[in-house]
Amino acid sequence: MCDSDNAQYLKRRIKFDSIDVHPIEKALIVFYRIEAMLLSSDGEPVTGEKRVSSFVEEAQKMIKVQSLNSSTDINGLAKEVIHQCKLIPSSRLNEVQQLLSYLQARPDNKPANMSEKLRPMTSSQMMRNDEMADIINQPMDEQASMGKLEAYVELLYEELEGKIKGTSLILQLAKRNENLQDLIRNEALIGALYRVLREDGRKHYALAVNIAFTFFYFTSYSSFHAVLTRFKVGSLLMEIIRGEFVRFEQWENELNLGHFEQDGLHRKFQTALLQQTLLIRTCFYVLLHLSEDPGVEDKMRKKGIVSLLIRTLQRKHIHSSVNELNYLVLTFLQKLSIFGENKDEMAQLGVIEKAAILVDSPHRLVQDSAARVLYNLSFDPALRLRIGRLGLLPSLIRMMLTDSQGGNIAWALVYQISLDDRGRILISRSECFSFVLEYLLRCKEIPLPSIPLALAVNLAHVPKLATELYQSKYFVLFLDLAIANQDAVLIKLLRNAAGHAMSSQSSNPVVMDKLVDAILKSSGIYFNSEALGLLANLGEFSLSTGWETIFNDKSFLRWIDQHLQPGTSPFDVQLSAVLVLRAIAAAPEASLQLIESGLVSTLLNLLRMQQEDDEFVLQILHVFYRLLRHDEIRFIIVNKFEDIPASFLDLMTDQNLEVRKVCERGLMLIAEADAKWEERIKNERFCWHNAQWLEAIAKTNLLSSPGTEDEQSIAGSVLDLCVRHADLLDRASNSASSFGSPESRIGSPVDSIDALDTQI
Repeated sequence: MCDSDNAQYLKRRIKFDSIDVHPIEKALIVFYRIEAMLLSSDGEPVTGEKRVSSFVEEAQKMIKVQSLNSSTDINGLAKEVIHQCKLIPSSRLNEVQQLLSYLQARPDNKPANMSEKLRPMTSSQMMRNDEMADIINQPMDEQASMGKLEAYVELLYEELEGKIKGTSLILQLAKRNENLQDLIRNEALIGALYRVLREDGRKHYALAVNIAFTFFYFTSYSSFHAVLTRFKVGSLLMEIIRGEFVRFEQWENELNLGHFEQDGLHRKFQTALLQQTLLIRTCFYVLLHLSEDPGVEDKMRKKGIVSLLIRTLQRKHIHSSVNELNYLVLTFLQKLSIFGENKDEMAQLGVIEKAAILVDSPHRLVQDSAARVLYNLSFDPALRLRIGRLGLLPSLIRMMLTDSQGGNIAWALVYQISLDDRGRILISRSECFSFVLEYLLRCKEIPLPSIPLALAVNLAHVPKLATELYQSKYFVLFLDLAIANQDAVLIKLLRNAAGHAMSSQSSNPVVMDKLVDAILKSSGIYFNSEALGLLANLGEFSLSTGWETIFNDKSFLRWIDQHLQPGTSPFDVQLSAVLVLRAIAAAPEASLQLIESGLVSTLLNLLRMQQEDDEFVLQILHVFYRLLRHDEIRFIIVNKFEDIPASFLDLMTDQNLEVRKVCERGLMLIAEADAKWEERIKNERFCWHNAQWLEAIAKTNLLSSPGTEDEQSIAGSVLDLCVRHADLLDRASNSASSFGSPESRIGSPVDSIDALDTQI
């Protein structure tokens, strides 16, 4: 049994490899490997003089699904297949469903005289109609035998008729998996097939198809690819395809000239088209299999595989098998489109427009594959916009209504288009947003599916759509659903709608109360952040109403005060809380309670802690500015919270333009409320605008004339101010200023501080 005497056990392990559809039968093919190893009595592998006694055998099993029809429950059937066939892992359920869906959509392709013993091919969802099956399975009087292989090879050196017979017999052998390894090892055979295809392939379609299908069977197993690559089979097949394109163009010209109008000629033309389509498709399948090797795929790219595939999509006057060819081509393009070089070439050759046409194909697999190609290309912003402009949304919405894989791709593609402002505008011109809202409302999944929800969030940035949602019944329904499920993304949708809506409609106080109650009860950081942002946006519509009931219970203000303390809450929660205070500060009655709550001191402390964060600084300054707009509050702030005017004064020279703008508006209100602050503000403005000029003059005067003590004191004060503001001037010189360019004033200074105020 073996070189070793202590061998007692044979350990066998079966490993799943892949699953595919049968090319003719209504069946699935499961490919698996049998790994066997001889073990000794102690469980160790038996070793002889040569190697460990083990072997690996590739095998397959056919699962017939003859009961499959248009009304079959695909999900249930897929589960039953996995339950009955233990070779298929349960994780492959989606793949089984997809293959069964393909079989369900594929016509019944089994010819009446098809042998039940036909071996299956290992193509990726190979499709074939009745007429094509007849072409490659023509009945022959002679049954091929491996013992006569040398005689068949000899036929390849005969005239054309002998070559056709020889290749047909060799194809019979290649259909049986047990023969493939012996055939591929026969390099004389491979070389002869290559030579005949190169020299005589254009003379007769039967000859070319026989050889192409033989190569197809070889490429079904990755271990055979190296032999075919060494013989440059891929390059030859690409040349064959190019030659067929030239021939097809000649046929088209003759067709346009009316040369095929006679019935007999027209039938011959259709038969030739069918044979040509079969040859091209077989060549592409071989190339697709060989492209599993990234190096081989790159060589194909350099030799123009992308242009060949796209030219195939342009073929017209073709038999109904065009759907099957298009499906293969789109599958190949989908594989290639993940690489940047291929993506750019595809875009240049117009694949977007060609694939967009096929999204409307009645053939579901072609439709799905076209959407997948567009989805892969949509990650490029420029191509994404091109896709959005093609008017695909009605077709994509129809695909969204299905539960198939194509429906999921359609959702993902529309989401990709919605990532850009221009894409969202394009989508807003359709009924897509209403469809998405209805879908989310009817959906029973918890949490809601991520892609449809994310799509709705993006579309809510469009003011027209945001207003539509804000004023509709969906708003309250979605709010209740979001609170019940603690769904932060759904809250974000409502936040966007309230933030971008063009509406004068006041928010319902009951809605705001619900939101406050949910915030107080929730511990979710993301949920609270979005809920606070939504409350802030709703508060912008409720300047006079909506806050009264909230302030009757001081717990909400205490909650905000607690979460604004340094280190107590994440950045997003604190910023959203400041936005709520900004909305509150716009209402006169609410702002007074805000002053009394002690939150102003908390905001001042937060401002000092977050000096480096422009967004925090800007929003806190907005709170203070809104408080200053109320006459009663303004005097309280100026007299009781001197740090607020000082903060505006200190930040009026900030590098951020928006910060400088709000400081300018705030300082104008402060100057109206207090004469002392008005004078100080004028001095600060004067020195900031003229810092470099005053510094130069002050230094010159001090060096040239000591003057009196009073003059020296005044000059020293001016110099101190100028020195203090010189670095501020340098810091702001690179930013656009609402006051004008400071450097432009050095040569001609402002005549007086009072004059400066009028210029601003």
